Amino acid sequence: MDLLQRIQRWYTINCNGDWEHEYSVSITTIDNPGWVVKIDLQYTCLQNASLDYALIQRTTTDWVGYSVKDGAFEGMGGAGNLSEILTYFLDTFLPSHLDADCTIEIGLPVIGYEGKLWLNAEGKMVSESTLEITAIEDYDVTGNYLWSNNETLEAVNQPGNIPKELKVDFAVGERVEPTVFQADDNMLRTFLVSPAKK
Repeated sequence: MDLLQRIQRWYTINCNGDWEHEYSVSITTIDNPGWVVKIDLQYTCLQNASLDYALIQRTTTDWVGYSVKDGAFEGMGGAGNLSEILTYFLDTFLPSHLDADCTIEIGLPVIGYEGKLWLNAEGKMVSESTLEITAIEDYDVTGNYLWSNNETLEAVNQPGNIPKELKVDFAVGERVEPTVFQADDNMLRTFLVSPAKK
């Protein structure tokens, strides 16, 4: 997976329907010439990270600097150093600053209802694209499900309508690479879901 895909995955894991409206990942240029990468860390599993500014100056055009300031990671560098900045964030900064107690909500696909119904679960981030499942909600509680559209919700909410055989094909300790699901009938209903096993 290339660096841009990996940054996209980190962004995706943090898109929970709220975070992406207020926080961002940005890559801009500076007139040295060079690059500035800013990655908001608030309300992510990196929100407690700190990093004093560190500059590595090899030449006037080959340099990088990193810091955490005002709840955001900032990486700067020369015109040829963008890949180095992204690599540092993904391979050095992220693994060494992940909050081990931080969990992210995720929906696990219900067998037979793939793409329509997900059981709520939680996972801890182990990389920019992977969560390890730490808890799975009770099958018998209707409020523990995420749904694709109102028809699915209405069908599940009918008294006695949750079949006892509803199951997911996942267990605590398994790792998943989630994606963002956005409901067609309500764009405000956005949540992170695991793909079904093949």
